[in-house]
Amino acid sequence: MTDFYRGWLRRSAELEDRLARAPVVARATALRWVETAQDARTAVVIGEAAGFATSGTTLQKAEIPAGWHTGRHAHGEEAIHVLEGVGFAVVDGARYEWKPGTTLHIPYRAEHQLVNTGPGTATYVSAHTMDLDLAVKLGRLIQHEEKGPDDGALGARFPAQASQHAADGRRIALHLEDAMDENARRLSGIAHPVAGADKGAHRHAGIWILMGGAESPTDETNGFRAKAVAMSTIFEESPHSASHSHTHTEAMLYVLEGQGYSLIDGVRHDWRAGDAVHIPPRMTHHGHFNDSDARARTLRIEFGIRYFYEALWRGYQKVKDRPSGRH
Repeated sequence: MTDFYRGWLRRSAELEDRLARAPVVARATALRWVETAQDARTAVVIGEAAGFATSGTTLQKAEIPAGWHTGRHAHGEEAIHVLEGVGFAVVDGARYEWKPGTTLHIPYRAEHQLVNTGPGTATYVSAHTMDLDLAVKLGRLIQHEEKGPDDGALGARFPAQASQHAADGRRIALHLEDAMDENARRLSGIAHPVAGADKGAHRHAGIWILMGGAESPTDETNGFRAKAVAMSTIFEESPHSASHSHTHTEAMLYVLEGQGYSLIDGVRHDWRAGDAVHIPPRMTHHGHFNDSDARARTLRIEFGIRYFYEALWRGYQKVKDRPSGRH
């Protein structure tokens, strides 16, 4: 009989080595675009398919041509942020409008597709746990319809958005202008809805709270009920400033605007708009810096599995609140 225990030891050592050598920054210029049944043009930004050592998590980027719709499918939870274009999503039979800056949450196993109603190409990023769901044998990916030209049938069938919320009360869509900057909330005297919670707006020039944290007990959620994946916030850093330095397990940052760098376990990784940064699934010490003359904005993505393992991590203590300063 094979010595299974020795095999586990070998796999553990191999994993440590892979994490040490895995890429950290996904370059916008190096994305490998493909056509799939779901999308006319899409690429894995961060994920196993792109060579990143994730915990089964994926960040994708996709384009919808003018006058097209995506496929209609169902799988585990998904979070979507629209970068360009206008249109609507159909999620479990209800219509939700989207435009640049809109964040959408797709509940577990909800049928969904996106329709581009604008004159140009629509672009979005999405995050999910497909690899993890399939690895633990609890996930399914079901393709109900492939992508293709939109003949107006979906718009006629779903002529108007009734609400940004689903029938069960959970939020599905949030436009950026409805996600109040936490600095503005603090200055206006509006109390934070979670007693004692401090989003730490003093550590950033601006924080737009979107979905809050997936399974995080203290984060504001704007009515979203994310369990597996959340596009939690948009951070803004002023020119020549730094975010706080901290430690935690896996997260991702998609750079919406500007440029800068991250220090992850003491190693510098430069990034610019369109790139994405992967905080690997181990406890790492890191911070983010804007050393340019213009502001920088990043979209933060986190996953529920992070909080599960942080709750089990013996002696876990988050390092935070290093004051921002000029860099």
